[in-house]
Amino acid sequence: PYVWTINGQVWGSHTPITARSGERVEMMFHNMSMMAHPMHLHGHVFQVVAVNGQRFAGAIRDTVHVPPMGSVTIAFDAGEAAPWMLHCHHMAHMATGMMTELDVQAG
Repeated sequence: PYVWTINGQVWGSHTPITARSGERVEMMFHNMSMMAHPMHLHGHVFQVVAVNGQRFAGAIRDTVHVPPMGSVTIAFDAGEAAPWMLHCHHMAHMATGMMTELDVQAG
């Protein structure tokens, strides 16, 4: 079947990404496909800190365009203790598994 994954896992068979409330988190999206992916994290804003390995102080946002065959690194402070969705905003990609959760635990 046709699926999209995060960390090699589809939604429902995923392992949550974990963090503690207040923890500074850096996360890299590495796109190994020929399609762009607008990655969206619920409940947080983040700063883009690198594109294709080149570090810089980028924009603050809640969705980032990850180019085909490229990478984007984001940094954020984990917020309220709760499970937060992280997914590709292309509905077909999300519907075929390209989502996971950020499980923030109390600090």
